[in-house]
Amino acid sequence: MVPYLPELIARGNVIYPVGDQAMSFISRKDSAEAIANVAVRPYLRDKEQIYLLTQEKNYNMVELSRIMTEVTGEKIGYQPVSLEEFANIYRAEGDGDELASMYKAAAMGLIDGVTDDFTRITGHTPQNMNDFLAENYKK
Repeated sequence: MVPYLPELIARGNVIYPVGDQAMSFISRKDSAEAIANVAVRPYLRDKEQIYLLTQEKNYNMVELSRIMTEVTGEKIGYQPVSLEEFANIYRAEGDGDELASMYKAAAMGLIDGVTDDFTRITGHTPQNMNDFLAENYKK
Protein backbone atom coordinates (compact mmCIF):
# COMPACT_ATOMS: atom_id res chain seq x y z
CA MET A 1 0.00 0.00 0.00
CA VAL A 2 2.82 2.42 0.80
CA PRO A 3 4.19 2.49 -2.78
CA TYR A 4 0.76 3.62 -4.01
CA LEU A 5 0.48 6.58 -1.60
CA PRO A 6 2.12 9.15 -3.94
CA GLU A 7 -0.30 8.15 -6.69
CA LEU A 8 -3.29 8.30 -4.34
CA ILE A 9 -2.15 11.72 -3.12
CA ALA A 10 -1.91 12.92 -6.73
CA ARG A 11 -5.38 11.52 -7.49
CA GLY A 12 -6.76 12.91 -4.23
CA ASN A 13 -8.64 9.64 -3.76
CA VAL A 14 -8.40 5.97 -2.99
CA ILE A 15 -9.80 4.39 -6.15
CA TYR A 16 -10.13 0.75 -5.06
CA PRO A 17 -13.44 -0.64 -6.39
CA VAL A 18 -14.74 -2.28 -3.22
CA GLY A 19 -17.78 -0.14 -2.43
CA ASP A 20 -18.56 -0.06 1.27
CA GLN A 21 -16.89 -3.38 2.05
CA ALA A 22 -13.95 -3.63 4.44
CA MET A 23 -10.60 -5.27 3.85
CA SER A 24 -8.23 -6.90 6.32
CA PHE A 25 -4.53 -6.15 6.30
CA ILE A 26 -1.32 -7.23 8.03
CA SER A 27 2.25 -6.19 7.40
CA ARG A 28 4.81 -8.48 5.81
CA LYS A 29 6.96 -8.07 8.92
CA ASP A 30 4.12 -9.26 11.18
CA SER A 31 3.28 -12.09 8.77
CA ALA A 32 6.92 -13.22 8.77
CA GLU A 33 7.05 -13.16 12.56
CA ALA A 34 3.94 -15.31 12.87
CA ILE A 35 5.12 -17.76 10.19
CA ALA A 36 8.52 -18.09 11.89
CA ASN A 37 6.80 -18.81 15.21
CA VAL A 38 4.67 -21.52 13.61
CA ALA A 39 7.77 -23.00 11.95
CA VAL A 40 9.71 -23.38 15.22
CA ARG A 41 6.86 -24.33 17.54
CA PRO A 42 5.39 -27.70 16.60
CA TYR A 43 2.39 -27.24 18.92
CA LEU A 44 1.26 -24.38 16.66
CA ARG A 45 1.01 -26.77 13.71
CA ASP A 46 0.71 -30.31 15.11
CA LYS A 47 -3.05 -30.46 14.63
CA GLU A 48 -3.02 -29.06 11.09
CA GLN A 49 -4.13 -25.66 12.37
CA ILE A 50 -5.13 -23.01 9.89
CA TYR A 51 -4.49 -19.37 10.70
CA LEU A 52 -5.78 -16.10 9.28
CA LEU A 53 -3.26 -13.37 10.02
CA THR A 54 -4.81 -9.92 10.26
CA GLN A 55 -4.56 -6.68 12.12
CA GLU A 56 -7.04 -6.31 14.96
CA LYS A 57 -9.48 -4.42 12.74
CA ASN A 58 -10.48 -4.31 9.10
CA TYR A 59 -11.00 -1.06 7.21
CA ASN A 60 -13.48 0.18 4.67
CA MET A 61 -12.07 2.57 2.11
CA VAL A 62 -13.45 5.69 3.80
CA GLU A 63 -11.64 4.70 7.00
CA LEU A 64 -8.50 3.85 5.06
CA SER A 65 -8.55 7.18 3.22
CA ARG A 66 -8.91 9.03 6.55
CA ILE A 67 -5.86 7.23 7.93
CA MET A 68 -3.91 8.01 4.75
CA THR A 69 -4.90 11.67 5.04
CA GLU A 70 -3.78 11.76 8.67
CA VAL A 71 -0.44 10.08 7.97
CA THR A 72 0.46 11.97 4.79
CA GLY A 73 -1.02 15.35 5.67
CA GLU A 74 -2.65 15.34 2.23
CA LYS A 75 -6.40 15.14 1.66
CA ILE A 76 -7.27 11.70 0.31
CA GLY A 77 -10.92 10.79 -0.21
CA TYR A 78 -12.62 7.71 -1.57
CA GLN A 79 -13.82 7.72 -5.15
CA PRO A 80 -13.87 4.17 -6.52
CA VAL A 81 -13.49 3.42 -10.18
CA SER A 82 -15.12 0.44 -11.89
CA LEU A 83 -13.33 -2.91 -11.85
CA GLU A 84 -12.73 -2.62 -15.59
CA GLU A 85 -11.27 0.88 -15.27
CA PHE A 86 -9.10 -0.23 -12.35
CA ALA A 87 -7.71 -3.15 -14.36
CA ASN A 88 -7.00 -0.83 -17.29
CA ILE A 89 -5.17 1.69 -15.08
CA TYR A 90 -2.72 -0.96 -13.84
CA ARG A 91 -2.61 -3.21 -16.90
CA ALA A 92 0.52 -1.54 -18.29
CA GLU A 93 2.34 -2.47 -15.07
CA GLY A 94 1.37 -6.09 -15.66
CA ASP A 95 -0.87 -6.59 -12.67
CA GLY A 96 -4.14 -4.87 -13.56
CA ASP A 97 -6.23 -8.01 -13.87
CA GLU A 98 -4.69 -9.58 -10.78
CA LEU A 99 -5.33 -6.50 -8.65
CA ALA A 100 -8.84 -6.09 -10.07
CA SER A 101 -9.67 -9.69 -9.13
CA MET A 102 -8.49 -9.05 -5.57
CA TYR A 103 -10.69 -5.97 -5.29
CA LYS A 104 -13.61 -7.85 -6.82
CA ALA A 105 -13.25 -10.39 -4.01
CA ALA A 106 -13.10 -7.54 -1.50
CA ALA A 107 -16.27 -5.99 -2.98
CA MET A 108 -17.96 -9.35 -2.40
CA GLY A 109 -16.98 -9.23 1.30
CA LEU A 110 -14.45 -12.06 0.97
CA ILE A 111 -11.40 -10.23 2.36
CA ASP A 112 -12.78 -8.73 5.54
CA GLY A 113 -12.06 -11.46 8.10
CA VAL A 114 -10.40 -10.47 11.37
CA THR A 115 -8.92 -12.87 13.91
CA ASP A 116 -6.69 -12.81 16.95
CA ASP A 117 -4.52 -15.57 15.44
CA PHE A 118 -1.48 -13.30 15.21
CA THR A 119 -1.71 -12.45 18.90
CA ARG A 120 -2.23 -16.10 19.89
CA ILE A 121 0.83 -17.11 17.87
CA THR A 122 3.20 -14.30 18.88
CA GLY A 123 1.92 -13.15 22.26
CA HIS A 124 1.46 -9.53 21.16
CA THR A 125 -0.83 -7.53 18.90
CA PRO A 126 0.03 -6.80 15.27
CA GLN A 127 0.98 -3.33 14.15
CA ASN A 128 -2.11 -1.28 13.31
CA MET A 129 -2.64 0.52 10.02
CA ASN A 130 -1.93 4.01 11.38
CA ASP A 131 1.40 2.99 12.86
CA PHE A 132 2.37 0.92 9.83
CA LEU A 133 1.75 3.76 7.37
CA ALA A 134 3.41 6.35 9.64
CA GLU A 135 6.49 4.17 10.02
CA ASN A 136 6.81 3.32 6.33
CA TYR A 137 5.63 6.42 4.46
CA LYS A 138 8.36 8.89 3.58
CA LYS A 139 7.40 12.24 2.01
